[in-house]
Amino acid sequence: MIWSKWARAVRFSALAGAVLFSGGGAYAEPAPRADHHMHIQSALVTDWLQEIQKVMPAAFEGLSGDILKVRAGSDAVHELDRAGIQRGVLLSAGYMFGFSAIPLAPEEIARRMRAENRFNVDQALASNGRLVAFVGINPFLDNALGELEYWSRQPGASGVKLHLGNSGFDLGNPDQVKMLAAFFGSARKARMPLVVHLRGAAPFTNANLTTFIDTVLSEAGDLPVQIAHGGSFGGIDAATLEALRLYGDAMERKAPGTANLVLDISAVAQVDLSKLPGVPKEGLETRTPDEWRAAYVAQMRKIGMDRFVLASDWPALTPPAEYFAAERKALPVTDEEWAALCENVAPYLRTTWAAQREAVLLRP
Repeated sequence: MIWSKWARAVRFSALAGAVLFSGGGAYAEPAPRADHHMHIQSALVTDWLQEIQKVMPAAFEGLSGDILKVRAGSDAVHELDRAGIQRGVLLSAGYMFGFSAIPLAPEEIARRMRAENRFNVDQALASNGRLVAFVGINPFLDNALGELEYWSRQPGASGVKLHLGNSGFDLGNPDQVKMLAAFFGSARKARMPLVVHLRGAAPFTNANLTTFIDTVLSEAGDLPVQIAHGGSFGGIDAATLEALRLYGDAMERKAPGTANLVLDISAVAQVDLSKLPGVPKEGLETRTPDEWRAAYVAQMRKIGMDRFVLASDWPALTPPAEYFAAERKALPVTDEEWAALCENVAPYLRTTWAAQREAVLLRP
């Protein structure tokens, strides 16, 4: 979501600058089968954001006013209908209550996290199969494993969203790496797929990403894992391309944890990092926006289009109908490649995986 993304992810590691692209016109066929990255929120998160805005007003400059509004599952379904999309993946912002800029007592964090996750799950259950819900957990909090275990037994909970920028994760911190690896292993045992926003304000080097792939992702085994924002935090820079290359190399050698690994490309093609305040501009001037996008698509082709899924990050940019119309124009893929991307669904949306989740729910 819009927290801990792009420029303000660099500055705050938790809230983000949303962007600034307004694609006009209705979306044309083919439409994606699924939007793999959407957000609704209860009054709990809405009130919390307003509190954060009081402390960090600069972090909200340029953001859509929709982030300060309650949004229900019916709103998400309405946007899916406008775009001709069958299904949407709701990523709960329950992790937000662990945001260190405004500390809460551990028991209050746990209470609010559980309530926000319940809101998302209940909204998905009420959608007649149109929506699936991932609960939001900060894996470094004391309640993390308990929250994972609880939701692994609850109907309507399809997986876990980890926003590691919001959670203050640093790949250079061995203790945090160890904790995150243990969480991945627990998610694998609980058969709870993961959607992971990895990049935040901490250094995002090749060495650190290699640590993530070799030490953390490897613990996922065959668990479906979706890396958000095309492997970065939105937009494209040299670090984004290097991350994509490293993921591709890991997939090619069939590294542990990559069997069901996909990347969603939310906020990749439409975002020009050189125009966002607070983003280091070093190296961005070496290519035009079109050249950055072409380089990204070249990596996608090398990896294989089947490893990428479409996602809007609604409401960070625009509603899905406008978002995907803009993405089709901005992403330099062929008509055949776009049609293939539209057909892609993450492994956790497939019937075989749904059966595995059902088996977990039926365990004594």
